[in-house]
Amino acid sequence: MRLYPASGHPQGSGGQAWFRIQGREVYPDVGHPNGSGGQAWFRIQGREIYRYVGHPNGSGGQAWFRIQGKQVYRYVGHPQGSGGQAWFDIR
Repeated sequence: MRLYPASGHPQGSGGQAWFRIQGREVYPDVGHPNGSGGQAWFRIQGREIYRYVGHPNGSGGQAWFRIQGKQVYRYVGHPQGSGGQAWFDIR
């Protein structure tokens, strides 16, 4: 599965995936501004997504994103706080 920018993302919806999901880990993909990478930036725990060891800011204790259905929303740990519009679509 991959995460594609949705209409609520600051850069608008896009055709290339920013992240790919492998198991419970989330890696930057070909569409990410920094390119794809081999270290997981995020880890999924239930419906919440937390910063992980490969993230530029290191791992974190507050969820950055929350999964709702097939969409991903900013959550309490995100620098911009929780958001009402999906940032990513899961496909």
